[in-house]
Amino acid sequence: MSETNKNYAIITDQVDQDLRIACAKIKEEGYTNIELHNVFGKSIEECSEEETNEIKAIVEEYGLNVVNLATTVFFLCPLYDHYRVSLFNPMFHAFKGNVEEHLEKLRNACRIANALDCETIRIFPFRFPDNEEVTVVGTDKDMERIIENFKKAAVIAEENDVTLVVENCPYSHCPKGEMTYKLIKAVNSAHMKLLWDPANSYRAEAHRVPEVYKSLDLFQEYELIKGKVRHLHVKNYAYDETLEKPFAHTALFDGDIDYPSLLKTMADTYPYYCSLEPEVDEEGTMKSMRELKDFYNKL
Repeated sequence: MSETNKNYAIITDQVDQDLRIACAKIKEEGYTNIELHNVFGKSIEECSEEETNEIKAIVEEYGLNVVNLATTVFFLCPLYDHYRVSLFNPMFHAFKGNVEEHLEKLRNACRIANALDCETIRIFPFRFPDNEEVTVVGTDKDMERIIENFKKAAVIAEENDVTLVVENCPYSHCPKGEMTYKLIKAVNSAHMKLLWDPANSYRAEAHRVPEVYKSLDLFQEYELIKGKVRHLHVKNYAYDETLEKPFAHTALFDGDIDYPSLLKTMADTYPYYCSLEPEVDEEGTMKSMRELKDFYNKL
């Protein structure tokens, strides 16, 4: 890891929804790497060529490096025709459409990534539906259908020389890293790796997760999947069963997940970017940014 370009980053909309304001604040905090999701009131994969040029100009003005496009490809995309999916948070911009429309947005994301010299693009293992009760996610039938669609996405990635990174997401059919690992092993493409979010694994809804995926703690999960992890998201939770939503967001080093130990464990085997997605208020975000930077500077 270079002394002048540490491998920590932050998603810009976590700092400010206005890209220019976010980039100014991020630069001021001593960060050089950013990840893009919400841009100009839409998800990054929806941006036009003109908007891409504007993004590029702003990023270059502040001397920042785009390390990942956090697209919403396959998030609000029904895995089956009778499924209905919707957003859990109106502030989380996401593209909605069928598989072919999402693949077309992926092609656009590849164009944007190449224009911004960005090597990776985040995709999702399909959101579970809200028009029927899903008692178990990641069934064999679901996995087979996801793999079929991921293979189409991998072809697009290969054609455009980018790497897709699949995020384990608690709102999807694969909330744990062990599950997304199984997916990409089946796809078997050099252009598809993992975006591991330890906090998403931690807060996966246990009653939906098959028993076979419940045995590993975060350190054990990383040991299993480490050869396939190409991008990392970090945030934290404090579990409180008295709350209606028992997993409460905290600043990065204040929650239940022991990130100093986990990141130290990963230091020798994970050479890529650690991207902050704090999902807390402004004070907590700034605290998380500074503590993550200090952690890597001392590592």
